[in-house]
Amino acid sequence: MGINDHTTNELTSYYNSYLLKEQENHKEKYKEFEGWFSASTAGSCYRKQYFNVNNYEGTQPDDKSLRLMRLGTLVHKDIADMYENYREDIESKKGVKLFVERQVRLEEYNIVGHLDLAIYDKESNSLEVTDIKTAHSYKWKMLFGRNPDKNPSVNYYLQVGTYAYALAKELELDLDNVRLSLTWYKKDDSSIRAQRIDNDWMTEALNYWTDLNIELADNKEPTVGDNNTPVYDWECKYCPYHNIHCKGI
Repeated sequence: MGINDHTTNELTSYYNSYLLKEQENHKEKYKEFEGWFSASTAGSCYRKQYFNVNNYEGTQPDDKSLRLMRLGTLVHKDIADMYENYREDIESKKGVKLFVERQVRLEEYNIVGHLDLAIYDKESNSLEVTDIKTAHSYKWKMLFGRNPDKNPSVNYYLQVGTYAYALAKELELDLDNVRLSLTWYKKDDSSIRAQRIDNDWMTEALNYWTDLNIELADNKEPTVGDNNTPVYDWECKYCPYHNIHCKGI
């Protein structure tokens, strides 16, 4: 039946095609926001942001990357569905308001995004915001092992900082009343653990988007090697525009 070959067979072939189609469907949902920055790209290379916002075509992720991203999507969906299932019970008993897969915008910075989860406590007038990430065992060890990596996951921090700032602004909250975290899901054994993030990352996120908007104000391609182009040397290796529109560094 074409499903018994060791690696590439009918099942994997059709599954990869299905994931490509799902990716295209996802892009269609954001068609109305062409020309906007995505909050999930916070901290990225300015040249990459230029290509994104001007709708340049990039390379497709390889099959393995598509499957890895799908695992993250399914974890997000399960958690979102769970909170929607218990929404009435949680909100009524705890006196809070849930924000699940909530669209946020910062129109003055041309940013749109969907935060994973936030909980607003009406009594204390405080907000908790978390972003869900999946991790393999090595990443988990670097986060929570005996000798954790001291280098922060800056892009992730800026991402959740963007979501938190946007929602806090909408709710007219003082930033001191906002708490941030990343919630990690370990793919090896399904462990789940939250990592607290300093709320200064909301200000850091705002600084990044402010500088990016200034840099791209004339809609000219940023020059490789200039300010945050790229931010990190390793970005070029994973950039969908590398070798098509940009040779990188």
